[in-house]
Amino acid sequence: MILLLSGCLTLDFMFFSGPSESTGPIEPELVDPANIEEVAFPTSDGLELRGAWAHQPDPEAPVLVYFHGKGGDIASNWNHRVEPLYALGYTVFVFDYRGYGASDGEQDGGGITEEDGLAALRYVTATTGKAPEELYWYALSLGGAVALHTTDDFPARAMVLESVFASADFMLDSSVLLDLPPAWFVEDDVDNVEAIRLAQAPVFVIHGLADDFVDPRSGRMLYDAAPPPRELWQPEGVGHADLVELLPDAFEERIPAFYDRY
Repeated sequence: MILLLSGCLTLDFMFFSGPSESTGPIEPELVDPANIEEVAFPTSDGLELRGAWAHQPDPEAPVLVYFHGKGGDIASNWNHRVEPLYALGYTVFVFDYRGYGASDGEQDGGGITEEDGLAALRYVTATTGKAPEELYWYALSLGGAVALHTTDDFPARAMVLESVFASADFMLDSSVLLDLPPAWFVEDDVDNVEAIRLAQAPVFVIHGLADDFVDPRSGRMLYDAAPPPRELWQPEGVGHADLVELLPDAFEERIPAFYDRY
C-alpha cells in the first residue's frame, strides 16, 4: 500500500497482466488437429499478434470470436473455452493480446483495449469475407473490456459477456475498499459500463453470484447500462470462470439459444 500511495507501483497488473510467454502448444481434446490453424496478424500500431482457428468441417458454420481473460493465453484457453464453444457448432477464432503468449509488445492496457480487438476483427472479416454483423462474440473477464471497447467501431451479431468487471473504479472500490481516484492505481482507467452504452449488438451478460474476484454486482450494472435487446443470467454457486465446469448443460443450452435469437 505504501508503494501504491507513493506512486512507485500501479495496479495495472490486476487488470492487464497475463502469460508473457506461450503456456505451451495447443493440445486439443475435441478439435481434429487438421482443423486447427495458427496465424499471425498485424495491429494498426505495428505489432504482430497471434491467433488460432478451430475450424468446423462445414465451411458454412457460423464464426465466433473469443476474447479470453487475463489469466491465460491461446493454449490455456483452448480446452477451457474454445473447445466448449466449438462443440456448440461454431468455427472459433481466439487471439492473444499484445504481450500475451507469443504476441508482440508489452502488456499495455490502452493498446489491449483500444487496438487489439480491432486488429482481430479486421483480420477475421478480411479472412472469412464475412461482414462484422455476421460474427458472434464471446468475452470472458478482461476479454469483456476488449470487446466492449471494440464494439463501438465493430458491430457484432450478438455478444456474450461472462464475469466482466464494471469499471476499474468499481473494482478497486469493491476489492480494496478504498475510495481513491483510480488513476492513482491504474494508468488506463477502463469503464465498461460507459462502453456498453455504445454496444451495437444484442448483449447477454452472465455473472456467477459466487464470483470472488470480480464483484457480481458488475453483471447487473453492465446489464442495466446495455441498450436493448439484452439478457442477464446470474447463476447461483458459479464463480469467476467456472461456468462451463459447473453448469455444462445450461451452458450448452443457453449460449446457442441466445445466439440463435439473432
